Amino acid sequence: MNYEKYLVTGAKDPVGRLVVQMLLAEGCQVRVLVPPESDYSLLKGMGAEISEGDILDKDSLKDFLAVDNPRHSAVIHTEEILSISNNKNMDMRRTNVAGAQNIIDMSMRAKIGRFVYLGSAYSLDPDSALSGSSIKFDRTKVDGDYAATKAEASAYLMEKIQFNKFNASLLLPTFIIGPGFSEDYDMNKILKKYLENKISTVSGGHAFVDVRNVATALVAVCENGESGGAYILNGEYKSSQEFFDEVSKTTGSEKVKEMPKWTQSKSMDKVVDTFYRITKKDNPKEVYALFMNNPDANYESTVDGILPDSEVRKVHDTLVDVLTRPGNEVRPDRIDLEKSAAAAEAIKASKPDTEEVKEVSTVSEAVIKRAEESAAKAEESGEEAKKRAEAAAAARARVQAKIEAAKMKAEQQAEAARAENRERQKAAVPANDIKPAEPKPTEETKPDSLMAKLSVADILAEAEAKKKAEKETAVKVEQIPQESPVIETPEVEKPAPVEAAQEVEALTVEPEPVSSPVVKIEEEIKEEIPDESEIKAEEDFSEFVDEAVLKAASAEPSEPEPKAEVKEEIKEDNSNKPLWERLPSADISEEEFFGDDSF
Repeated sequence: MNYEKYLVTGAKDPVGRLVVQMLLAEGCQVRVLVPPESDYSLLKGMGAEISEGDILDKDSLKDFLAVDNPRHSAVIHTEEILSISNNKNMDMRRTNVAGAQNIIDMSMRAKIGRFVYLGSAYSLDPDSALSGSSIKFDRTKVDGDYAATKAEASAYLMEKIQFNKFNASLLLPTFIIGPGFSEDYDMNKILKKYLENKISTVSGGHAFVDVRNVATALVAVCENGESGGAYILNGEYKSSQEFFDEVSKTTGSEKVKEMPKWTQSKSMDKVVDTFYRITKKDNPKEVYALFMNNPDANYESTVDGILPDSEVRKVHDTLVDVLTRPGNEVRPDRIDLEKSAAAAEAIKASKPDTEEVKEVSTVSEAVIKRAEESAAKAEESGEEAKKRAEAAAAARARVQAKIEAAKMKAEQQAEAARAENRERQKAAVPANDIKPAEPKPTEETKPDSLMAKLSVADILAEAEAKKKAEKETAVKVEQIPQESPVIETPEVEKPAPVEAAQEVEALTVEPEPVSSPVVKIEEEIKEEIPDESEIKAEEDFSEFVDEAVLKAASAEPSEPEPKAEVKEEIKEDNSNKPLWERLPSADISEEEFFGDDSF
C-alpha cells in the first residue's frame, strides 16, 4: 500500500463500509468519520479507529484529519445522500455540496497527500462525455437534483486540482445497486413498489453498477490513479422493461405492463399528475423516475486501465444477491493491487509525451476558461492599473479646481454684499443729519420717568438757584442700591458748530441706556442757550445735572418719583442750610424765623 493511514468518510453506508473492509484486509491503518451519537459498533468490531464529527462542521473535522504524517495519508470521501426525486432536497444539497467542499478545504489545509472523491457519471455533461471529448461538469446540463449536486462538487474539486495542485482523483460510477443498502435506499423502494403494488412501469433505461465493483475501483484509484483523473465506472445498461423482466424472473412474479406512451409525454404531465393526485394512487413517473433521468446515457468505462482483471457484475447477478439474500452483511471482492499497479504503469508508459500535456482535458471547460481569462487579465493588469491611476489623478484635479472656483465665487459674492450694504446705509442716512440711535427704553429711561418730566424752564430755574449755593449737596455712594449701575455722566463741553455733527456721530456707535437722557437734555439746552457768553451757566447746569442723574439712579426703577416730589426733596435738602442761604421761594416757618421763648 502507498499510504500509511487512510481516512474514510461515509463508512456507515455500504460503499464506505466495503472500502474499510478491503483496506483492513490489506493490513492498513484506517480511521473512519461517523456522526456524533450514532451506532458504529459494526465498524468498531472491524478494528477501525473511530472519529466523531459532522461533515457540515469544519471544526469537527480537525481531529479526523489530524495525523502524524499527513503527506503519506489519504482521504477517501464516500459520504453522500442519493435521491432520484425531482423535488428539491436541502439535506442532500448540504451534504453533497457543502459537506464535500468542507472536507476538500480541510484536507488541503491539513496537507493531506492524497484525496479520492466518489462522484457520479450522471454529473457529467452528456454532450461531452458521450462524445468522448474532454470531461467537464455543468450542473445546468444534467437531469435531476442529485446529479446537479454532484456536478457542482466535482467542478469545485477540479478547480482545486488545477489551481492549487491538489493531489486528488474522482471516481464517477453509474447508478449503484447491490446488497447492504437499507430499505430507504431508492432502488430498494423501487423494487418493493414493483413487487407489491404492481403499478405500471415507464419507458427509459439506466446503467447499473454493483456496489462491490465501486469499492474496488475506489481503492484502485486511490493507489494508482493519476492526479486530476476522473475515472468513469460504467455498469451494465438495461432498459426499464429489461430490468423489471429480470426482477420478475428472479422472484417468479408476474410481469407488469408499461404505461401508454402518450401518458408519459411532457404535454400530458399536468393531466397525469392531477389524475393520480385526485385518485390518491402512486404516480408511476414518480416511482420510476430513475429510468426517466438520462434514459439514453450509456457511458464508456475509463477505469479498466487500473482494473485489468476485474469484471463488472451483471445486473442479474446483483439482483439475485439483493432479492434472495437481503441484509447488510456483504463480503467485499478481493483486489490484486500488484496487478493494478502494473497495469497503471503500463498505461502511463504507453502514453506519448503529448498525452501528458492533455491532462488538463480532465478539467471542466469552465475552469479552463476562467484560467485563460485570469492570465489575460494578469497581462493587462499593469497597463490597466496605470490608466486607472492617471484617470484618478485627473479626476482629483478637476474636483480640486471646482472647489477653488466655488470658494472664489463665494468670497466675491460676500464682498459684493458687504459693499452694497455700505452704499445702502450711506444713501439712507446723510452724514450731517445723523442722529444718535434711540436706545431701548429701560425702567430709568421711560417717558414718564423723572428726567423726562423736567422741562427746560424748571432746569434753568434750578440752575440759577444753584449759583447762589456755596456748596453742593453731597450724595454718598453708599446710599445708591447695589443692583443699580454706576452712572458716569459726560461733561458738557463748549458748543462748537463745526464739531457738533462729529460728536453726535460718535454717540451713535454704542449708545448707553443710562446716558441717553443726558444727551437729550444737552440737545434741549443747546437750542435754548446757543450763546457762548453763558458758559458759566452751562457749567453750573452740568453740576446740577450730575446731581439730578445720581438721584434718579438711586430711586426705585419700577416706581419713578413724580416731578413735584423731586422739588420737595430739594427743599428738604435746603432746609438744613441757614435761613439766609435758602432760596427765596422756600417757605420758612414763623417759629424758625423768630425762634422759641427758651433761653
